[in-house]
Amino acid sequence: MIAKLSSDLLLELDRLGNRPLAVEDPRTHRRYWLVPDEPNARRKSAGNDDWSDAKNARRFELIDKEIAGTLTAAESSELTSLQTQMDDYLRRVAPLPIAQTRQLHARLVKLTRNKRS
Repeated sequence: MIAKLSSDLLLELDRLGNRPLAVEDPRTHRRYWLVPDEPNARRKSAGNDDWSDAKNARRFELIDKEIAGTLTAAESSELTSLQTQMDDYLRRVAPLPIAQTRQLHARLVKLTRNKRS
């Protein structure tokens, strides 16, 4: 099943272009990311494209504050930016083999449909 997006989310996705959109489950406060389903889509990170130990250390510091419940709004924004930068870096240096996973999924769906017939 593919869930349909509300008009508010669609407007926000249009505003962001190819950048990801963070959404939060109001029941659990768990955060999810909506990203374009395009093979070559890349998020544009704010700031420098290089990832560093210093940025990672700051990210850990902010995560600790988030867990402790002491993260400010400005720090939350900074953490989101650092998370995006790290994701961009990982996507460049160690991309996940998503194409193979999609192929496997398609084969499994086909097998399931054939068994039902």
